[in-house]
Amino acid sequence: MNYPVVSIGIGSYNNARYLVTLLDSVQAQTYPAIELIVVDDCSTDDSAEVIENWIKQTGYPVIFVQHEKNQGVVRTFSDCTQLANGQYVSLVGSDDVLDPDLIAQTVAEFDRRGPKCGAVYADCRLIDATGQEIAPSFLRYFNPTYADSPPEGNLIVPLLRGLYLPTLTTTVRREALEAVGPHDETLFSEDLDMWLRISRSFDFAYLPAVLGAYRVHDRSAIHTNKLALNETYFRIYRKGYFEGPEEWAAARHSLADHAEHYYASQGPEAPARLWFAFQETRLPKTALFWLMARLGVKYTALRRATGR
Repeated sequence: MNYPVVSIGIGSYNNARYLVTLLDSVQAQTYPAIELIVVDDCSTDDSAEVIENWIKQTGYPVIFVQHEKNQGVVRTFSDCTQLANGQYVSLVGSDDVLDPDLIAQTVAEFDRRGPKCGAVYADCRLIDATGQEIAPSFLRYFNPTYADSPPEGNLIVPLLRGLYLPTLTTTVRREALEAVGPHDETLFSEDLDMWLRISRSFDFAYLPAVLGAYRVHDRSAIHTNKLALNETYFRIYRKGYFEGPEEWAAARHSLADHAEHYYASQGPEAPARLWFAFQETRLPKTALFWLMARLGVKYTALRRATGR
């Protein structure tokens, strides 16, 4: 049987302690046609040595690239995508874990949905640094609004309203990646921008299964890079590629939330961010946040004063 190749790209940076678990989970996939690509973004721990030793010990074929200087997660995953030869592409963080049937079930779902389907996503668990389960559902943990009926088709509005897709269980058709163009390397985080662009021309399909584990620990981006993640959304919003009143309403709603989160995280440009958000949304709450930020009032103090 002729199986379409699935390229799994791993973006590696300072997660040496988790790499073998992830690499073993790729090797354990029940799907027979996998191309594994690992790009290490100039890790300062022994990640590169761990990867090289695993390749020698297992003999598993790997395209392994090491950056000579740190270039960030978007450039790292962009390199993975450019090196990929598969009909489908999956990008995975170096601290996550794949269930054995993830790729097999995903490819079967692509077959069922047909060429209009540009991406398939599934749910996953949340685990801590030791591998202990934190929550059984990524979708429910980050936004229960969509957990009981995960959306399909065009996901632009749900994504702007707070739907988080687990990257490790989201696989994209190559034709969709080629149609929307390369990753935007000016952004800190690549996934939201890419999902929005793909949604404009292709459908997303939800695969009703839990097929991996997303690891949360003290070095996770959700803990260490809150300001950069908020900055990413401001840049996405300024691209202005939304269409129709529903999309723009959702985009402005998200803009106000990100401006508030930026203020709450004590971002140095909070007044400018809040003023821009107020001009776009005309929300009184955002105007209040802008005024307080201008006066040097911290977000926590404002929340205490208002009893929120």
